[in-house]
Amino acid sequence: MNYFLSLCTFRKNLESALRFGNSLLVQDVESYDPILNPVLNKERTGGRVLITIGDQDIDLSPAFQIFLITRDASVEFSPDVCSRVTFVNFTVTSSSLASQCLNQVLRSERPDVDKKRSDLLKLQGEFAVRLRQLEKALLAALNESKGKILDDNSVIGTLEKLKTEASEVAKKAAETDKVMAEVEAVSAQYQRLAAACSQIYHTLQQLNEV
Repeated sequence: MNYFLSLCTFRKNLESALRFGNSLLVQDVESYDPILNPVLNKERTGGRVLITIGDQDIDLSPAFQIFLITRDASVEFSPDVCSRVTFVNFTVTSSSLASQCLNQVLRSERPDVDKKRSDLLKLQGEFAVRLRQLEKALLAALNESKGKILDDNSVIGTLEKLKTEASEVAKKAAETDKVMAEVEAVSAQYQRLAAACSQIYHTLQQLNEV
């Protein structure tokens, strides 16, 4: 459901969403309505899962979700509200737009470099995940050991195996870092073009506001 805080029926829609587990999308929340406080505070009453809206106790469905949206990039919410919600900022910044432009330019002008860059980023992510897995396996092996670790051949064997694999993964990660530096050097040649594209976009946006 999609509603605006300014609608007089908002309270009924909120109560219905809470009770039946609907997802509620609330637009234009620059003027924050205190009626949302019990919802964001997750204030509950009694043994049942109830949220009080005005003088009504509403049974809260576990499936209920609420999304608050504003199109005003300059709006500032109070620290109280900020502490109770998760912010996702979709504002287009100069740096993020320049990064997207750079990706498009590389895909068009140097598809080989773009592919290598994407593959390396994927590999680096996989290496980081594997290293974390090895760290957890190491801790698990140490926790399962009985008595002195140096006297437990099973644990020693596991530790040696983990150490060897971790060393190999770290070596491969270092190699990808070296290649990535070479790829980034090529990408840097197109950064001025990407920055110029970003500036043109923001200039056009400003002209629309005149």
